[in-house]
Amino acid sequence: MVGLPRFPILALCMAATACSYGRVVADLPSSAYTVSEVAYAASNRDLRVVIHGNPFGMDPQSFGQLVTDNMQNRIIGVRTRFTTTPNETARPGYWVALAFNPSQTMLTSYVCSGQPIPTRPPGGPIVVQGAFCRGSGFAGLLSGGALTSATGWLDSPQGPTDPGFKSLISDMTFSLFPTANQGSDRGRCTGC
Repeated sequence: MVGLPRFPILALCMAATACSYGRVVADLPSSAYTVSEVAYAASNRDLRVVIHGNPFGMDPQSFGQLVTDNMQNRIIGVRTRFTTTPNETARPGYWVALAFNPSQTMLTSYVCSGQPIPTRPPGGPIVVQGAFCRGSGFAGLLSGGALTSATGWLDSPQGPTDPGFKSLISDMTFSLFPTANQGSDRGRCTGC
């Protein structure tokens, strides 16, 4: 099907003004991805965010707070709290993994593997690979597979308060939680 866009989310993003600072390209969700599982994993609870890298060289806790602050309220129809320090409400088998400026492009499965991800030093353009992961998660150990994934970039970041960076994180989060299910739920209205 040559005439159809390969990345429908990118087509929507290009039409939206919120994407004017950076770009996010979402991969097609796994066939296992469903909106109902997102609700199970995240609705009215904490959702763990695992961050690799730090493009601004900030204190890791402050950078984590900056990232998660810009992730809030980006899942349509699901109320959750993204955090790097989840409380007991978080489901241990679900998390979001974000790798900032990985030293090399990775397979999506590696983003969710729980393995260390080598990253470039702070400065310069930002590339972020992210995934909504499902798998085993206990005692702080997370290992699993990606239900969704996306890659985003910002060519000329102006620092942690840059509206472009905030938009990148917001758009990335939105892309990781599409509202259309795959498989048997395709085409069904999920927010009606």
